[in-house]
Amino acid sequence: MKSKQILSEVRLNSRLQLANPTVPIILILIPLIMAPFMLPAAKTQLIAQGYFHANGSEQVIPGLAVLFSFFSIQLIIQMFFDETVWNTWDRQQVSATSLGEIITGKVLVAYLIQLVQLSIIILLSIWLFNFHLNGSWIAFVAIIILFSAVLTCFGTMIVSWATSANIALSLSNLLGILLAGLGGSLSPTNTFPRWAKAIAQFDPAYWALSAIRKVSLNHASFGTINHSLIILLSMAIIFGVVSLIGFKYQPLTEGNH
Repeated sequence: MKSKQILSEVRLNSRLQLANPTVPIILILIPLIMAPFMLPAAKTQLIAQGYFHANGSEQVIPGLAVLFSFFSIQLIIQMFFDETVWNTWDRQQVSATSLGEIITGKVLVAYLIQLVQLSIIILLSIWLFNFHLNGSWIAFVAIIILFSAVLTCFGTMIVSWATSANIALSLSNLLGILLAGLGGSLSPTNTFPRWAKAIAQFDPAYWALSAIRKVSLNHASFGTINHSLIILLSMAIIFGVVSLIGFKYQPLTEGNH
């Protein structure tokens, strides 16, 4: 693959996303609007668990950020399927840009969308809700970087196997809500029944939020959460490999909308 062609694809898709930023902005604003209504209950819950200096943001902000990151998978899906609507997908592949370069360029832009969305929510929450960590910021950044990669590969996997944009969007919304909820976005996983805790072990949101909880409340360092980071990295690789298989055996074609 040629880096020049990939960068060209990144610039093109970045311009397309920046031309209509309404959805990303909404996905950033809604968690920040919802948070104040959830903070008092979360604070009470955390204090009851022994975290006497908690203000509730340690639980609410990561949970909402993860939940709405799943919703932003729709941007990844639209990035691919818009090409079939515009009848440009096949034309790009007969140009100097290969299929691998097209996919790589779109995936990189999708990853940046996820990373920027999560980062802005966290940074604004530091200012608005006094969100803070008592553990390692390096560890926290590593979680955000890897979880963004997992979601990007997850969204790309859905695209690679879905036969239409409607199916892909429906799947992403359904699975997003299930995975975010099961991972502890809206309620701590220690309150779940045993069967839900067992299923949560296969959920990337569970490993991300568990690691964030350790960093924000339990003074965790990079070494403390390396198990969670390895699992997130493994999930990103698995989703990426399945995506490549999907694009090979069920290629996206014009008319898949």
